[in-house]
Amino acid sequence: MESPALLELMLSDLESAPELYRPTDFWKTGLEKVVADLRERGFEDFRRHPSATFFYAPRYAPVSRPAALLSQAFAKAGTPGRLLAERIDQVPVARGHHAAVRALDPRDRRPYLHEFSESAAGAPTEQLVFDGNRFSRSALNYLRGLVMLKRAVPDLDVSTVLEIGGGYGTLGEILAGGNPGLRYIDVDIPPVAAVATHYLKQVFGADGVTDYADTRDRDEIRIADLDTPATMLCSWQLPQLTGSVDLFANFISFQEMEPDVVRNYAKLVTDLGARWLLLRNSPTGKPNVREPMLRQYYLDFFDAYELVDCDAGLYGQDSEGTVSEVMVLARRS
Repeated sequence: MESPALLELMLSDLESAPELYRPTDFWKTGLEKVVADLRERGFEDFRRHPSATFFYAPRYAPVSRPAALLSQAFAKAGTPGRLLAERIDQVPVARGHHAAVRALDPRDRRPYLHEFSESAAGAPTEQLVFDGNRFSRSALNYLRGLVMLKRAVPDLDVSTVLEIGGGYGTLGEILAGGNPGLRYIDVDIPPVAAVATHYLKQVFGADGVTDYADTRDRDEIRIADLDTPATMLCSWQLPQLTGSVDLFANFISFQEMEPDVVRNYAKLVTDLGARWLLLRNSPTGKPNVREPMLRQYYLDFFDAYELVDCDAGLYGQDSEGTVSEVMVLARRS
């Protein structure tokens, strides 16, 4: 199904979805903005949409027009100006993130990360090139988290990965793209679910993605029957998913939900037998939600797991007034 039609189908079905699987307060305004951009401008350049920058495509480059204009002006002023422009665009930060991935990734075991280069689908303007490969902030955030996971779990063995709130599909591109046979399942609300479907089809081809239209009428969605590198489900389909997964990932999107919503998702993930969890969160929660998702909630809701490692510096972020930590949890014996 073409992306615009798939978006409208998802939005239509969203109207009858149970409350626990509908957009929370943070996303109610975002949904309108993202849908408006997609309807007016289409999917081909979605990474240039104003709504994408704020809601699901983080960037190193400045989002404010004055900062962007200042960067452009400095870039024309020779080497000193270029250095100032790079500082405004946070290029040194990105370069440090890339260097951490290159230096710390255990390259001799899966999941393989070192050959990754991000697709140009969606017409990105924020990508940076290091060692001949393309990276966005989203990609480097995931790569650093995966490196931490590999180092924290030396015997890591992953063939099926489940993510809730996967943005435009970066984790699926990294894992399923560089590790043949690995299965990636992303669960999200529309309209982002439609964006991720579009992106992953650009990466893997139309036949490489099981989309919402393929599974919409199933009472049971068996993981063992999913035979494409990537599968995109809408949030209300998660209770129909059966089987087991090796790794569950959530990068920040739980912060955009209320605790009762996350508690429900945590139970479903636990029931799917995930052996490891890879989580990026802010210890103090995120604004614009009724009740912030604090660090302790993660540990309480995933009480079948124990904390293996956490970091807010090398793999997370503790700068510019923002703190996000990466946590690795393992299922208790």
